[in-house]
Amino acid sequence: MTSFLDIRNALGAATVYRRFQHFVSGNHYARFVDDYLRPEAGQRILDIGCGPAAILEYLPDVEYVGVDISPKYIDFARRRYGNRGQFHCRRVCETSLNEWGTFVLVIAHGIVHHLDDNEASHLFQLAITALNHPGRLVTLDGCFVEGQSRVARQLLVWDRGQHVRNEHSYRQLAQAFFPDIAVDVRSDLIRLPYTHIIMQCYASSAIAERATTRAHAA
Repeated sequence: MTSFLDIRNALGAATVYRRFQHFVSGNHYARFVDDYLRPEAGQRILDIGCGPAAILEYLPDVEYVGVDISPKYIDFARRRYGNRGQFHCRRVCETSLNEWGTFVLVIAHGIVHHLDDNEASHLFQLAITALNHPGRLVTLDGCFVEGQSRVARQLLVWDRGQHVRNEHSYRQLAQAFFPDIAVDVRSDLIRLPYTHIIMQCYASSAIAERATTRAHAA
């Protein structure tokens, strides 16, 4: 009999991971891009923990740099997307940022809940170092909330990431580096009963940019 642990391990294969994501997620990538990333053609985007780079399907013609520590995911991304982006199998660090330059947008989709507090703090530090000013880091992770259904909570417990937090804990980590943060907690992004937290973390000089965006949307 297949155990849940077997399923989690199988997700290490890029094709299995993509099919699983498509099955449970529906069009969540499109909604994430449209509602939160709002990318523009020509922008430089860094995707930390890009996996097989499935989000590229929903991005315009941007300068995309995807980074992941899984050789299987990066090999898949290179085969599928070719010269649509740069794909690096390595950890993001100060040295790699010096090589790649700065970005308008940094994505950490489903990453922070895989990191302990020290590792997560390092990610936020690297993200703000990588950003142009103005610029944004956008994160998406599973989140514990009060009144959550037992099914939603159990799915978070079973998640491959062992550091799922509540909203307050995610905020605390981000606010040490990004004082201007917009947070959205949602339970409607995928087909399963699951709670996500999306944080838009603005570099210090991006406050005016956000105000302008809101004014245009009004």
